[in-house]
Amino acid sequence: MNKRLLNNVLYGALLFSLGTGVVSCKDYDDDIEGLNNRITTVESDMERFKEKIEAALNANLTVQSWYPSEDQSQYTIVLSNGDELYVQASNKATPFYQFKIEDGTWRYSSDKGAGWNKVLELDTEKEIPGTEKDQLYYDKSNGYIYIQKTESLIQTNITVNKETPILAENKENKTLSIYIYGENYILPIQGGGFSGISSILFQKQFVFEEDEYLEAASYTNTKGEVVTAHTATAKFKILPKDIDLSEATFACADIHELKLTRAAVPQLLVEALNNGKLDENGILTVELTPQDMPAEYYGAVLEITLDKTTTSSNYFVVKPTSYNASEGKFAYRDTREHCQDSESLKFISTESLDLTKAIGWGFGESGEVKFVDELGFGDLTVEVNYELIENPNTTFAVTEEGILTATSANKTGKLKVTYTVAEEEFSKEILVYSQDESTAKSGIELSGATEMLSDIESLYKGTKVIEVSNSQTSMESLGVTASKAWKLGAKQPDESWKVIEMTTTLSDINQKSKLAEGEVCLYYDANDKKSYLLVGPQTEGIENANLFAMNEEGTDKENFEHNGKQIGIYVGNVKASYVVENPTKKPELEVMIYAKGGIDKKPEELPKGDLYYGNYFAIPGVYDTENGYHFTDIDFRSLYNFKPTDAEFVFTMNEGDQNLYVTEKWGGSFAWNAENGTLTVKNDNELYKYNLLNKKPSELGGDKDKVGIQFSWKFNAGKGEVQSEGKERWFIKDPTFNPGDNITYLNYDKNPNATGVISTGYSIKVKDLTNGAHSQLKELVAGEEYDLGKAFGNIAFWRNGCAWDVYGGPDKLTGTRLPALVKYSDELGRLAITDYCKTYFCKRRAELKLNTEGDCGSYFTVTDPDNFKIKVTAPKDGGNVQFKLVFNTDYSTQNIIFFVEN
Repeated sequence: MNKRLLNNVLYGALLFSLGTGVVSCKDYDDDIEGLNNRITTVESDMERFKEKIEAALNANLTVQSWYPSEDQSQYTIVLSNGDELYVQASNKATPFYQFKIEDGTWRYSSDKGAGWNKVLELDTEKEIPGTEKDQLYYDKSNGYIYIQKTESLIQTNITVNKETPILAENKENKTLSIYIYGENYILPIQGGGFSGISSILFQKQFVFEEDEYLEAASYTNTKGEVVTAHTATAKFKILPKDIDLSEATFACADIHELKLTRAAVPQLLVEALNNGKLDENGILTVELTPQDMPAEYYGAVLEITLDKTTTSSNYFVVKPTSYNASEGKFAYRDTREHCQDSESLKFISTESLDLTKAIGWGFGESGEVKFVDELGFGDLTVEVNYELIENPNTTFAVTEEGILTATSANKTGKLKVTYTVAEEEFSKEILVYSQDESTAKSGIELSGATEMLSDIESLYKGTKVIEVSNSQTSMESLGVTASKAWKLGAKQPDESWKVIEMTTTLSDINQKSKLAEGEVCLYYDANDKKSYLLVGPQTEGIENANLFAMNEEGTDKENFEHNGKQIGIYVGNVKASYVVENPTKKPELEVMIYAKGGIDKKPEELPKGDLYYGNYFAIPGVYDTENGYHFTDIDFRSLYNFKPTDAEFVFTMNEGDQNLYVTEKWGGSFAWNAENGTLTVKNDNELYKYNLLNKKPSELGGDKDKVGIQFSWKFNAGKGEVQSEGKERWFIKDPTFNPGDNITYLNYDKNPNATGVISTGYSIKVKDLTNGAHSQLKELVAGEEYDLGKAFGNIAFWRNGCAWDVYGGPDKLTGTRLPALVKYSDELGRLAITDYCKTYFCKRRAELKLNTEGDCGSYFTVTDPDNFKIKVTAPKDGGNVQFKLVFNTDYSTQNIIFFVEN
């Protein structure tokens, strides 16, 4: 959240609480109808005025009188010792506001009580009821006054200049209150006898760099269990500073999300340290423990009750952070950026690297990671282990304390870093590289920005372009101002240079150039001010080389001016090879295909046939919030693992090899692009028809060898052509037709299911249908009408939702976290299609209707299928009846069967 916006909302929010007006001070014996608080807005030198008013309060001075100038451009407050406080208003007259409750609704006056107007909701004629629990707030960001109800925040039609403070009198408590940019001061009026707290001022603190919030954090393991937590510590300046709070009670109030929405009532439990005793500067320290706070930020005030009077502080911000172990990331200590597989930890071979200062495990976005040892969890057990898992010629060594050393230069190894946090292990494999001291000190190293240079795999016919950079030095600072290409060479042990041969003219090279086989060069593009390593097709044989930019003759490295010295530039630790891997289907695309039933059995327990069809591979669609889940130009190359990525990979799909339904839609809803090897399937047909023709396997007959879609392929990367073993059979991945954990079901009806087994507890009991009036179907009376929709609200299964997206959506969730497509809606009082389902699967249609199934129609009539209203036709002397939900989305027409039972 934007910090400045956050502060504008919170620190300019509080206007006053009913019962004390602006002062947020409550007398529990006050008669709310008798309150009539006078409010006016004024301007002043804020900081200077606040210093004076704090000094007056600490000196226990009272207000003798106060009055505006004739044009209301200035207020004078006369103190009991004769001193005067001057509050300068604007040059124009400022409205003098009064608020009260009359006939149960809010009223205000802007003419010193001469006339009273209704307080209305913004842009309406609707009056606002007034209760003793109401609080009024001023939002400095827009200038409007709000009335806070228990359940909602109502914006009124009243605006106040947002640059001005607020002055108010409370006639009941005989106090004058001044509100200045989020801070409240209560001045006792002479003769009034007020001796309570005059101000509670939250002391802003900086936690984690520039974030102005208090963090109350907890650590949760991967099982979702809270392992440890710590409170948020807040400090408040109390005025007067000599007040005794030993008998006071402390609580947080008006706790709300910054978006001003409310769900479960959040709480902040307060513990005052040192029994509420103030330090020598009048500072109170409290610890805050959050409860039921799922949002990211909350605003709150501290309330202190002393002698039956409650005073509120200004607003402060609490961030109830939960650090979930499942979201932990390894990051570099110096930059706080996430560790990248393309980067190596480099150090000079004659020196050592302290891994504890180089890498850590923590939480947050890249560049903002907070490491686990910085979170303040004193009782959280954290152990770190370092293990070398690739160590050629035992070059590297690492101690238990994390000190990494090397015996030779220009070597690459692999290190495994393991954090054991609360008995759970989190590991990361990281490349390490020992640099030659003379190379490191005589050249500027360029490292891979997008790809790991120590494992470059060249292309078949194309040129690989890899961005390289040095985070601390630019090419411009080395005097390079025009685009240029350099040959590259590596220095040999005998001090000679081995230069990579180039037939391509250097002056012709740009970022899009196609190099010849085996060529490698460095190119600087002055237009985008970036450097690139260009690797030609089928390049191989480069092993852990530091490749220097060479002079035009290729006899020595090119020198660049850097800090008064001549120095080279090199691309560090380069390894290039040409790797060919023949296509294999991506294993994550394999799914289990069931037919009509058997989803509560393991595959080995099921015979192939009606229950279990087998394991096959399925073509996935694309999740898109704008276009929904779709199959548009699906590249068949994306279904396979193969190398290199630009190999010749040609697919053949013939209309005559397909099932009857695919043939029927060929060239229309089912469009194959032979030239590009891509498939488009429109969302105007059910996917299960393409897959199993809407039949059970036993009903397929002569079509059993044509289910799904079939195609073949040929592959060539310069090392011999290979091809598929005949035609491969694939299915189309259908996330909505039958739920389950990464399983596709292709039958036409189903039982609700969430995790790959038959679900239980989804039936509706007669007592739930009749609100306890009956428990048996035979007790029902013909003609009685019932709201079956609301009965679903009594069943936990339907409140959690069913018909889950079996592939976990764009986030690839699994198990009980799978997104629900249908669930009970309190707002509608029935089952409804979820917003998630509408986003991805309902661009064309979204239908959910109730109907009878089997002999149910003999006993019940559906009178309103959209809202699930039914009427008893005749009582049934039996155990249950079946209803069904007709659930239609873009790619699926299906029925969800459930029971109403005794």
